[in-house]
Amino acid sequence: MTQRLWITSTVTAGLLLGSTAPALAADAPATGGSTTTITTVVPLAATDVDAAEQAILDRTNALRAAEGRPDLVRNAQIDAVAAAWAEHMATTGQFQHNPDFFRQIPAGWRTAGENIAMNSSDPVALITQWEGSPPHRANLVNPAFNQIGIAVVEHGGLYYGVQVFGGY
Repeated sequence: MTQRLWITSTVTAGLLLGSTAPALAADAPATGGSTTTITTVVPLAATDVDAAEQAILDRTNALRAAEGRPDLVRNAQIDAVAAAWAEHMATTGQFQHNPDFFRQIPAGWRTAGENIAMNSSDPVALITQWEGSPPHRANLVNPAFNQIGIAVVEHGGLYYGVQVFGGY
């Protein structure tokens, strides 16, 4: 059975960390930016959904604030898109981007993006992975994005995370 943790965050890149060397699949070009570092959050229990969601949202918006960017606002419809894809990856074992996320989010967007990640340690650590990867970080601080949907699913001891961003 899977556990779903909802979180808010966001362009298109994938990150996998496990007990072996990290692998990165980035579908969006990295953009320049500063090297602001956000301190690591103390790991939370996977069942502490509200705390995990808040920690990821807080970390995302703290990084954006450090870059002079406005906060992202969570969107329940975008959350649902992220959740469906995280569940898909968890149940199929296929770690890949959603080829249709931009068709599934609410209409009217000017720009959109997606981050995916997986790890076996902690759902909040997914944000650390995204912060440490230039293409993922570019999505996190992209000034064109103003809405986000986040989902984390635990399945078989692995956490699958998806961030879907929209600029409306």
